[in-house]
Amino acid sequence: MKLPDHPRRRAFTLVEIMVAITMFMMMMISVMACWKVIVSGTRTGETAAAMAQRARTSMRAIEDSLNNMDISVYNNRYYYFTNYNKDQYACLDFAARLPSTFLGSDYFGDNVVRHVIFQVQPDPAERDKLNLVMTQYPVLAIPSDQYPPKSIILARDVSLFTLSFWSPKDNEWHDDFLPKQPEVPPMILITLGTGHSARDAKVPFEVIQRVVRPPTMAH
Repeated sequence: MKLPDHPRRRAFTLVEIMVAITMFMMMMISVMACWKVIVSGTRTGETAAAMAQRARTSMRAIEDSLNNMDISVYNNRYYYFTNYNKDQYACLDFAARLPSTFLGSDYFGDNVVRHVIFQVQPDPAERDKLNLVMTQYPVLAIPSDQYPPKSIILARDVSLFTLSFWSPKDNEWHDDFLPKQPEVPPMILITLGTGHSARDAKVPFEVIQRVVRPPTMAH
């Protein structure tokens, strides 16, 4: 009796196996490259969002403190308003009567009248970057070990922090304001820039501007 013929099974050749492995590796490399781009984009977006949020919080702290500024014609040694612009970075130093909801108030208890200083300082971890730092201490206390000032980093990677002051006499903004104590400008234009543009490292990635009308009546 003749047995039925079975079809011959053709095995994969070594060349076919190598081609399949190569194609699989190319697909995996493409997938990993896409995944890397997605992860990098997500991190960049999260960093930019966090930076923007810190910048808005910083501007809110400056606005709130300026709106609660406290000046005195009788004791301008402690109740004063000073400022300066140097290159792209300004500094603010004044006395304010700050509410309990103000950033850092828990640290000072009943000392609601405090000096508030906003200035740009080098980042402790990355010396090539700058931060906007807010420092507070009780207005009638000289900073010491007993009354240490409290500093809080508000915005990171600051690339611009400038002030402009409105002059009613000229009806225009000026970069300098040299008050005769206890004079305060009627309006202050605050500009805060963070990050750096990919096209030009000298240009901030994001810029926020606010106009503040501080109280001008001294007591």
